[in-house]
Amino acid sequence: MQAILKDHMDEALQIDSLLQAENVDAVQNAMAAVRLKYSNRAFSRASDATAIQVVKTTAEIIDFFSENYPQGCFELLHKQLSFKAASILDEKRIYSAYLEIQRLAYEDGKNRAPVERMDIATMYDVVTKDLGVSDDEIHMIVKSESTPAPQLCSIMKKNLNIDAVRESQRGQYARANIASKRAE
Repeated sequence: MQAILKDHMDEALQIDSLLQAENVDAVQNAMAAVRLKYSNRAFSRASDATAIQVVKTTAEIIDFFSENYPQGCFELLHKQLSFKAASILDEKRIYSAYLEIQRLAYEDGKNRAPVERMDIATMYDVVTKDLGVSDDEIHMIVKSESTPAPQLCSIMKKNLNIDAVRESQRGQYARANIASKRAE
């Protein structure tokens, strides 16, 4: 967030004015909107190596959560880590590495030209054939609110096993995982 706000001072000043007014909800909403607007565009343009590293680091977080705090998988999927989840990760010294690789992906992709997105059919093929995620499991991720946290962690681990993806498609698959479908 710091790297994004440094690059976009107008938004940073607006958020600062909300902080000064002590409007916590508005600050959170404004920060989420700025993060979505700029990080997803950069993530969708990140190099193969950087995008793959983000996925690997995220997979490490999922592995940790599955053993120690399964609810964290749900929180990470929805990009809404609770204070408890962040502090658990911080204690184990893996949260800073996760944030740093995301910062590097933002820096790497922010000035790159757009990269062609992996189409839905190819993505489905990679997920089901290379990663072995079933249609039922795909549905459980999409409708994650009704999926038990330990099961969600297990599915997410399969989905983030980037080494199982064909080498020629790893970069595209990684970018598709770290960037929103709304990225430009």
